[in-house]
Amino acid sequence: MEDVVASQEQTPGLARDLTNKAAKKAAMKALKAISKSPIGMKILLILGIALVVVIILILFLGGMFIGALSQSGNASFTHGGQISAVGLASIPAEFLEYYHEAEEKYGVPWNILAAVHRVETVFSTNMSESSAGAIGAMQFMPCTWVGWGHPTCRGLGKGDISESELKDPAVIARYGGYGTDGDGDGIPDPWNNHDAIISAAKYLAANGAASGKIEKALFQYNNSQQYVDEVLAFANDYVEGGTQVVSAEGSVWPSPQATIVTSGFKMRWGKQHAGVDIAAPGDSTGIWIVAFMPGTVSFSGVRGGYGNCIMIDHGGGLTTLYGHMQSPSPLSVGEQVEAGQLIGNIGNTGSSQGAHLHFEIRINDSPVDPLPYLMVFGPTIQDGDIQEP
Repeated sequence: MEDVVASQEQTPGLARDLTNKAAKKAAMKALKAISKSPIGMKILLILGIALVVVIILILFLGGMFIGALSQSGNASFTHGGQISAVGLASIPAEFLEYYHEAEEKYGVPWNILAAVHRVETVFSTNMSESSAGAIGAMQFMPCTWVGWGHPTCRGLGKGDISESELKDPAVIARYGGYGTDGDGDGIPDPWNNHDAIISAAKYLAANGAASGKIEKALFQYNNSQQYVDEVLAFANDYVEGGTQVVSAEGSVWPSPQATIVTSGFKMRWGKQHAGVDIAAPGDSTGIWIVAFMPGTVSFSGVRGGYGNCIMIDHGGGLTTLYGHMQSPSPLSVGEQVEAGQLIGNIGNTGSSQGAHLHFEIRINDSPVDPLPYLMVFGPTIQDGDIQEP
């Protein structure tokens, strides 16, 4: 039975070969006949030129396509530069010298390092170990800090590494880690801000950030495109020209009858409070909320802990959010509003402990401290943690 099957498979193949040979002979005869006549030679010459042009065109377009792909690996953002008002309001001043030192040493833009620091630990205000085992001010995996040559390193890179090993420069040198003694005290400490920031620059530079491959390096840092996008958004916020900076010109205080700021943009109850709270006098609901700037309503309804909420898109990546309103805004998504236009009333809905307006400013959907853009209106500050700009 196997011989029969084999012969059935071979016969069509043999016929196909004979047919192909006959076709090739016929083609060659036709080509010779054409080449012997003057008209035939002209046809062949024209076809040859056309073929060369097509090949050149394909190579040119292919080069453009490859170039586009190589450029698409890095999202557009502003590299370093002068710190913006957002950066001055958001970044603790003591860290700026570390970012600039790291940039000078490893060529990684300072605003990228600041943004990584912000996303990882909110500028070292939350250095608890992550669920994956990342530690310290810049959330290094222990194996990345000490080196993957450590005998316990596998999987995600938590390893079984003692604190004494983490801080031993000889151990790091032996296993090829990125832990660095940034402050020169002889101890590369992942919980030390100076050491961690310099080490993060060293790691990002080794993965391409110093040569412009910022997005690739950031992805290597966390293996998440969402993480990359978030870091780049903050990096843009922190430098002049990276974002549309909010101007007081043409803007309006968001609640004319409520002027007391009781809570600022800070870590609160274990997480980032992403805006400012403006208390209603006498804890009374119903006080007007007005649009901070002209724009288009982008959200109107109930939004989790914000309760009744409205968001306004002002263009250029800038939006404002108004939370805990008494009732849903009468405005619908897509409606145009002017600065100072009534958009709702102060309430106590959602995660709220008293009548107030929660007000946010977002740039590229990343919250920034609204207070620098509200101080021109002279609010009363009743939050001891707020340092007035």
